Amino acid sequence: MFINFKGFKTYINTGGKKVDKDKTTLCFIHGSGQNHLSFVQQSRYFANKGYSVIIPDLPGHGFSEGKPCISIEESAEWVSDLFKELNLNEIVYLGHSQGCLTGLELNNNHPKLLKGMIFIAGSNIIPVNQFLIDLASKDFKRAYKMMVTWGHGKDGAMFTNNMPGHAHFGEGFNIMNMNNDKTLKIDLEACNKYDAGIEAAKRIDIPTLAVLAKFDQMTPLKSGQKFVDLLDNCELKVLDCGHFLQAERPKELNLFISSYLRKLN
Repeated sequence: MFINFKGFKTYINTGGKKVDKDKTTLCFIHGSGQNHLSFVQQSRYFANKGYSVIIPDLPGHGFSEGKPCISIEESAEWVSDLFKELNLNEIVYLGHSQGCLTGLELNNNHPKLLKGMIFIAGSNIIPVNQFLIDLASKDFKRAYKMMVTWGHGKDGAMFTNNMPGHAHFGEGFNIMNMNNDKTLKIDLEACNKYDAGIEAAKRIDIPTLAVLAKFDQMTPLKSGQKFVDLLDNCELKVLDCGHFLQAERPKELNLFISSYLRKLN
């Protein structure tokens, strides 16, 4: 669905169902250079499991207009304001990669807002190689291809996908190509600058789930494990894939999320 939010046309995927504030709302937030299609294997699945689902395209991403948020702090406030705009109550936040940093800052500033949090291929810090940032500025399409290649595990390199009709590299590149030309550089710089993740992680007092990837070259498993150690009440799962595990291992991820949600209720 499209809404007018903060003066801009904003797209929110709902899994084909209406947003229902009387249900638990699952809010998925995408990573750097991504959009709602990052969660194409999760949106309808959970919308048809009785949850209200929202997967917004952040400003300058996918179908949403506006300038990309220049910092993690700005993106967290944008998400918080979106919750108010939609009049949501029970919210479980699910972030992928950069979306994990956004979730940390969101909870840090609004500690009573969320019922639960799920971190997908994330950490409390996501340093970015300066070469990639510079490349995103000079030749963003080449940067897209590099990220898609690095971001997928062996399934992507072997051009195999256990979901019929899907191709990892092709989908990954086309998702990134939907965005504003400057979006990726801005996203990567926002990740690089964010340094409040340790203290923000320590302030989380709700049950969390972290799903990490064994062969993640963008947010390495060791970094994710150190992040989990900062959390008081976090269940950890590890999948044998790359950074884009919601596309590489959708069935397994959905089962982990479902199990967590049952325990949360």
